[in-house]
Amino acid sequence: MSNDIDFEAYLFVSPQKIIISINEKINFKTIYQKEILINIGLKEIDYKEVDNFLNENIFLIEKKFQKFVKKINIIIESKVFFTVLVSIKDKNHDETISQKTLDHLLNEAKSQCEETIYGKKITHMIIDNYLINNKNHQFLTFGKKYNSFSLDLRFICLSKDIIKNFEQTLSKYQISIDQIVNAEYIKNFFEYERTDIFNMANKIINGCNENEVEIINKKYEKKGVFERLFDLFS
Repeated sequence: MSNDIDFEAYLFVSPQKIIISINEKINFKTIYQKEILINIGLKEIDYKEVDNFLNENIFLIEKKFQKFVKKINIIIESKVFFTVLVSIKDKNHDETISQKTLDHLLNEAKSQCEETIYGKKITHMIIDNYLINNKNHQFLTFGKKYNSFSLDLRFICLSKDIIKNFEQTLSKYQISIDQIVNAEYIKNFFEYERTDIFNMANKIINGCNENEVEIINKKYEKKGVFERLFDLFS
């Protein structure tokens, strides 16, 4: 099964609503979108409803575009996320801020976070502040001399059980999870922009927040043109 259309799949899930959106990769044009409203009183995600919704839509999507949905990005709007705040200070003094300096602090902060989140997985790692010589900076410029340098980081985490529930549901359709995105985080980031949730998620996944650290499984390297976007072992 194949087709010339190259698309990305997004699944928005909340206790009250589920939406699937299929978008062209090149221009992110929406080429398929379906929504279902669930019992407004629910406070937790209903995985049976997610399964039924996928059952109604995945076959239609694959038939329509003559192409399998192999991966999907999940946007979750729920209170199931857990936030950990970590401040980490460089112990060296009177040096120049370098890629190596930043890498070391990010790895150390991530290790500290992982020691406190048993049973949870980091979904977003965000640098909220750079403190250089006792002055706050929103962004970082390499090459500056410093007597003191520290980072304030925010880790948005999700229970591994919840991830497993999604994985088991999606496995019925031979679909794997690409990225998991916190809806509250991306809505706050795009607070003053008028755009839909799927465009928000796409932009976040593709690195529009220069202070978000990208976490992947296999490699660790600076990514693209974003000087503050890094890959860390998960």
